[in-house]
Amino acid sequence: MATQRREIDTTEGSRTTPMRVLVLGMPRTGTTSLTLALRKLGYNPYTMRNMLSTPRHIALWQEATELTLLHPSPHGNSLAYTKPDFDKLLGANDSVTDLPTAVFAKELIEAYPDAKVILSTREYEAWEKEMQNSMWIFFTWELFNMARSIGITQMAPVMNVLHKLFEAHNGNAYGGPRAKAAFEKHNQTIRDLVPASQLLEFTPEQGWQELCPFLDVEVPDARFPRVDEGKQLREGLERQWWLMVRYLVLMIVAPGLVVLVAWVYWTYQDYFWGFLDEVLARLAAFMGMSDSEWGRSVDQGKSEL
Repeated sequence: MATQRREIDTTEGSRTTPMRVLVLGMPRTGTTSLTLALRKLGYNPYTMRNMLSTPRHIALWQEATELTLLHPSPHGNSLAYTKPDFDKLLGANDSVTDLPTAVFAKELIEAYPDAKVILSTREYEAWEKEMQNSMWIFFTWELFNMARSIGITQMAPVMNVLHKLFEAHNGNAYGGPRAKAAFEKHNQTIRDLVPASQLLEFTPEQGWQELCPFLDVEVPDARFPRVDEGKQLREGLERQWWLMVRYLVLMIVAPGLVVLVAWVYWTYQDYFWGFLDEVLARLAAFMGMSDSEWGRSVDQGKSEL
């Protein structure tokens, strides 16, 4: 049987710098603050922004999710992404944060056993509320769901890969017991796989005082970054919603109105011209035009239309 050809197999890339830090907490657990902190310390993390800015990566992370997490091969899992594949995506980066990499926690821990691991955490109830007011809007607002399902707008590929990632993480449960169980299982899996000496459970409140000793770096002369990422993300999603509404109006509603107007005209044009003749005849009488003058004006107007 021929081996299935994967998109990653046609992609060039290799590791050019050692993988040093894996931030594997789920989004909305302080990952944006950690990203800024790592950059301040000289790291170059791969984030969701890297994926979004590279359309090729969107397709590859979707393939990685499907082949590695959702539909692994029954024959030795030979199609699953492994270290050489992750190196093609992450080879220029010495750290990772947020999605899509957080969902691949187990695979990345196995691929980079020497990397230090940071598990950003928060209480589940607060996390669920934040997600429902930000990223999960992609899947709970019907307009976004429709756009993803039928593949319209430039956001469709992004929504598709995020939908696949959360399918792998929690079966697309956007709240409730299943989502809570998946969140807690994710965190516990990381605790079980990583030696205590290589693992830091972290919240932004801990700041440099906990982060820097763990990474064996000096504390910088700057405040630890704190970002209200939820507000920014929700505002961005609301802008995307209105852009999608405008797109649908321009691409679907407006052409539909043109077709409707054309159909009404061709179906009822005799009534239209009869009504118009009557109106203009009364106007001509009011203006004192003769019947012959009126007839020539009407014929000329119809020929121009």
